[in-house]
Amino acid sequence: MICEAINSFFNSLDVMCVPFSDGDSLIEATEKGQRFDAVFLDIEMPGTDGMKTAARLHEFSALLPVIFLTSHTELAMDGYEVGAFRFLQKPVKEEKLWQTLTDLNILCREKTVISLKESGEEYFISPEEIICAEADNNTVRFITCQREYRVRMKISEAVRLLDSSTDYFCRIHRSVVVNLGHIVSRNDKEIKLDNDNVYLVSKSYSEELKSRLMQYIRINAR
Repeated sequence: MICEAINSFFNSLDVMCVPFSDGDSLIEATEKGQRFDAVFLDIEMPGTDGMKTAARLHEFSALLPVIFLTSHTELAMDGYEVGAFRFLQKPVKEEKLWQTLTDLNILCREKTVISLKESGEEYFISPEEIICAEADNNTVRFITCQREYRVRMKISEAVRLLDSSTDYFCRIHRSVVVNLGHIVSRNDKEIKLDNDNVYLVSKSYSEELKSRLMQYIRINAR
């Protein structure tokens, strides 16, 4: 029913709705490189449930919109803790679903990609997938959830490129820029990212990082 509604809503637009039988098959597809603009998840599923599936998907795409479907309204708060975009109670009311699809359409239209050139190949990457960028001699290493890209440019050029795509990047050192959405912990001297990398925070960038991170949390808190 959800797939039929999506196809009906977008009609002739270039939109594909891909159904999965359970969370494990969706996770497997994501691990193999398949990406989605949004995911509808039932919370109660055989194998890996919706909450754990959403948490795993966000390891690959931190800002992926997840819409939870359930008849148990008491689970709503748990859904927001794993970054739910919306929570729809079953049976899903048509007007609620169509409002969600309208909001998703607006969100997806606002999405941007950045171009990275490596060894003669041009790659188009969603900014949310970039965990950090680090200067390395005459190149910058753009580290994503799946791999890293080495691009011949200065770190200052990387900063301008990332800042032009989103407000969620912050410089923490003269040679390192991080995605605020991938920070899992911080103290006065260092931060830890969700790929387990730990970086020192320069004193000259410490206050800006603290301020930007608090602002990010306020905007994105559910």
